[in-house]
Amino acid sequence: MTTNLMNVFKSTDLKKIGKTTANVVSLAFKSNKKNGAKIARAVLDDGTTLIKNVTASGVVSETIYKLPAIMSTAQRNEVIKDLSRQKMNQETIAAMLDISQSTVSNVLKK
Repeated sequence: MTTNLMNVFKSTDLKKIGKTTANVVSLAFKSNKKNGAKIARAVLDDGTTLIKNVTASGVVSETIYKLPAIMSTAQRNEVIKDLSRQKMNQETIAAMLDISQSTVSNVLKK
């Protein structure tokens, strides 16, 4: 089943954070090869990234993760550690941040 990115992030999602569709700079899916799920990412013009999970069957999680604009490697590493403390796996964190799983692994080893 295919899911359209424009249907994942609704205008009501954006209104909750004071934004509109005009503030969206990019939309992308990152696939989880193990379970077929996808991470939907919407990057806004202020650098904020919104994340939603979409299952392999197309069920869209209504939980939105709002990541701050990441301005440095140190800040990115703190976000990785924080997401890991919330019991997210390395592959999911990598998809959320648009980085490799090995980068996440290396940060968590430090």
